[in-house]
Amino acid sequence: MKWWLFGAVVGITMLGVMVFSTIAFPLALVVLVVLVVRSPERAALGGGALIPTGLWFLYQLRAAVERCDAMGHSPSGGCDIYGVPEQAIAMSLYVAVGVFLTAWAALRSRAARA
Repeated sequence: MKWWLFGAVVGITMLGVMVFSTIAFPLALVVLVVLVVRSPERAALGGGALIPTGLWFLYQLRAAVERCDAMGHSPSGGCDIYGVPEQAIAMSLYVAVGVFLTAWAALRSRAARA
């Protein structure tokens, strides 16, 4: 559980770095990769990082579609977004991998305790 929470904090921190400082993002990505590779609980750390970031991406996609819809209904504006279903599928798979890694880590730790 603590590795999953650590992964969630690292993932959310990386997301913040990516949003606010695109220059620092490659360095933060390298740090995350090193943490995941060196961690004894890779699956929990990776799952913890993937789930919150994937949910954030899905939320942002939904918000973009809603903003585009609102602009499309205004008298002077128009908006088109292409590839939304494909993006939603890709982001859902991203979250699904996080859920799978989390479940795998939980089952592995339960088997190790028994």
